Amino acid sequence: MSETRVWTQVSSPVLIGLLMLAEMNHAFEQNMIQLALPHLYADFGDPVTVGWSITGYALVAAATAATAGRLGDVLGRKRVLIAALLLGTAGSMVALLWPTLPGIILGRAIQGTTGAILGLAFGIARERVGERNLAMVLSLLSGTALIGGPIGQFVAGLLIDGVGWHAIFAFSAGLAALTVVLVWVLLPGSPATGKLRDVDLGSGLIFAAAVAAILLGITLIGKTNGAVAIALITAGAVALAAFVILSVRSPHPAVDFRTFKDGRVAVAHAMMFVMAFGVLAFWLVLAVALQSPQATGLGLGLGAASTGAVMGIASIIGGAIASPLSSVLTRKFGVPAALGAGSAFVLAGALILLLSPVVSPFLLAVGGGIAIIGSGFLYAAIPILLMTGVPVERTSEAGNVNQVMKSVGLAAGPLMFSAILASQTLTLGDKTLAAPGAYVTGFTVLAGAGVILLVLSGIAAFVVRQNRTASTSTATFDSPDPSPEADYVH
Repeated sequence: MSETRVWTQVSSPVLIGLLMLAEMNHAFEQNMIQLALPHLYADFGDPVTVGWSITGYALVAAATAATAGRLGDVLGRKRVLIAALLLGTAGSMVALLWPTLPGIILGRAIQGTTGAILGLAFGIARERVGERNLAMVLSLLSGTALIGGPIGQFVAGLLIDGVGWHAIFAFSAGLAALTVVLVWVLLPGSPATGKLRDVDLGSGLIFAAAVAAILLGITLIGKTNGAVAIALITAGAVALAAFVILSVRSPHPAVDFRTFKDGRVAVAHAMMFVMAFGVLAFWLVLAVALQSPQATGLGLGLGAASTGAVMGIASIIGGAIASPLSSVLTRKFGVPAALGAGSAFVLAGALILLLSPVVSPFLLAVGGGIAIIGSGFLYAAIPILLMTGVPVERTSEAGNVNQVMKSVGLAAGPLMFSAILASQTLTLGDKTLAAPGAYVTGFTVLAGAGVILLVLSGIAAFVVRQNRTASTSTATFDSPDPSPEADYVH
């Protein structure tokens, strides 16, 4: 598709709005299926196979994101962004026109390619927005990804209740198609820095297979023969090791692991994994605790809708308020301050949760909400730290590798927290429920994640100081944009 535009320039708000709309496609498609699961169970009667509508999406998203990001860096990010949106449209149409279980799973897998959108949006923002505004734009994009979950579930719920589960695929197809048109017409063309031969697609396929095998193995733990899960994880680890060796030797690697030598990059990836594994995955524990009957000794007895409202409001506050505030802290005090603030919120939330058994179950909502808001600070600040250590020509690749770290954490974290909830149980009537001690263990793990994130924030402060003299090819976020056309991009 040609990158020719109708407009010769576009205002920064329009550019940011386009990128946020593109990321909203990813956020909606990622979350829309969850409320449809009971309806799919009723129609197809196979919960295990229906679950692949989520697993297939997650595997493709994690496996293809990094390579797609690299393709964008080399061939032009706008071109690859449009391709991802078109594939998202195609996936929705497959599920809509072939409304069988195989069709839904295939369509969802194709939709998984939209997992590359956030990293591509980071790259486009970095190439088009002045350094003075880049931190704010990155935080807005990250906030969109965070609030897209509850918004996506709300819209999906309205469509499912009003029309049926087929409607969510029609809506996602229409949204993606509309976004393609707007991006094609309004978004400035992205410069190509090379040709397809400059991307090591062979090693990229090895990386995709390795990530898919590891995540699939993790998701199968406890659901099938343990040997199968272990074999998949082992095979994925071996393939990943081979990929690292090939990448280090390749002049044009799909993922340049040499960037990990920069402490800022390494810390950013580590923080994203810890946040996903110990904080975002903890939402599972919080959702169960909020719905747990008060008779268990620790619970609010909320319904599913009320629980979704509590967590959704906290997520919206985190994405719409905490994420932009993160960029303000970055501009005034540096990105380590924003990282530290988010980590402190997570730890404070965990400590309040630990008080809930002895003070009041109401603290479940308070502490959980504070921890979720903390994740809003972190989700915006981590990409900002990452961009300070990554060359411009590797922006989308690095951003999507960061998303892969999140995917791995979100695959492993829920298994750990589920095991914690099952470790201590009690019987209430004819139901087996998690005991208060299990929740306390979960709260302790969250507190541990908060401590680790605080330590990593301190390390980030150290490496940032060590790299104050970084080259101009990396983002600094601390100097104003002197251009008189700072509000326009070409």
